[in-house]
Amino acid sequence: MPLTVVATKTITMKFSLIYSVFVLLAFLVACGGDDSGGGANVEIGVRSILSTDVENNGNASDIRVTFNISVNEDRVDHYRIIVVKNGNRSEFDLPTAEALSEISYERIEKTGRSIETVLSAQLTDADGDEIIEATAYAIFVLAVGLEGTESVLRSGSAQILLSKTDILEIMVEMPIGTGGLIVDEAGNIYCADFGASLGSSPGTTLYKITPGGQASVFARGFNGASGNTIGPDGNIYQSNIAGGRVSKVTMDGTVSTYVSGMSSPVGVVFDNAGNLYVANCGDNSIRKVDPNGNASIFVRGSMFNCPNGITIDNAGNLYVANFGNGNVVKITPGRTTSVLATLPGGNLGHLTFHRGDLYVVARAANQIYKVTLGGGAVRIVGSGNRGHDEGPALLGELSLPNDLGFSPDGEFLYINDTKPLGGTPANSQIRPTMLKRVRLEKN
Repeated sequence: MPLTVVATKTITMKFSLIYSVFVLLAFLVACGGDDSGGGANVEIGVRSILSTDVENNGNASDIRVTFNISVNEDRVDHYRIIVVKNGNRSEFDLPTAEALSEISYERIEKTGRSIETVLSAQLTDADGDEIIEATAYAIFVLAVGLEGTESVLRSGSAQILLSKTDILEIMVEMPIGTGGLIVDEAGNIYCADFGASLGSSPGTTLYKITPGGQASVFARGFNGASGNTIGPDGNIYQSNIAGGRVSKVTMDGTVSTYVSGMSSPVGVVFDNAGNLYVANCGDNSIRKVDPNGNASIFVRGSMFNCPNGITIDNAGNLYVANFGNGNVVKITPGRTTSVLATLPGGNLGHLTFHRGDLYVVARAANQIYKVTLGGGAVRIVGSGNRGHDEGPALLGELSLPNDLGFSPDGEFLYINDTKPLGGTPANSQIRPTMLKRVRLEKN
């Protein structure tokens, strides 16, 4: 074969191969090629957008947003979280989202992992309006593409409606049985150790828990530490149900006997004159101890059924919660007794007077009730199911709660209940103690 023919045939084959490669590349580009490339058609949208109402602030800081990042995050510059009125979600589109001012979106930088963030209080919605309660919103996330990559707008499927509600949450677990609970002026909480169960060896310690949830032993030397209170002198007065006495505990943890000769004492409270009233479960009496330490029976009788908690209102009326039934008993300064209210469960824990109302532990019902001084009762904490689910106070769970107290600013309601070990526990098993708090809605 002539040399010129061979050369021509070789050139033709090379040209055909180059042309075929060119056509293949053009086809791949036209079809979008590999999604991880740099073309304008790369999909960069986020997935699984979820939003939660987490606080009681009444602004964007109530909203927690989570979402899964783009599978092609290498083509994403950043993300923008946008709050849109739910009624406007169908008209909200990509050009509108891209045109928003910075005050109407939360910029989120790339992290390489799923995003979870709480929005800033200053954020406005897509219309530039303040984000408020009782308005339904939809959450959108804009994935802003790098140059040459088209941005993608995605929305969550469920609306979010901000509302004020009390939130129940767990603070700390302690290796003690649920005795009394009291809060000092600095906001520290004190939880007493009753013992492992109602019939076991009595507990000997008093725990101190800071407002931040740090727990430590504050004092020792008790004999079934049950109800407690803070006296006019600023010291803690701790009853000893198995020891028949009330102890005085100074702020350095020193323990001494204040009064003895009681009959299974539980709840304790002072009046404005410095008299101490003690609920004696053992003989169904309320005893009065004057500032000189002299004790006498103030009132007793069938109206009481193992009187447990005791508190006092601004007019000097005493209120007692019966452990043996669901009655809250009122005692006037003239010693007249009457049933103020009857709560579910047939077994009450302690109670406290706060800002004009009573707050009562319905122990066996696993609930807390607010009781007016006229006797009206409304449930404020606890679904009634025994457990430890956190969340909105009326849906959350308590487990044989015993005592309660408010923070000095009234922002928190503290409750101690129990997390028994193993199986389906009996009502007598009360160790370990779970300290919970309710974040009360801001007025």
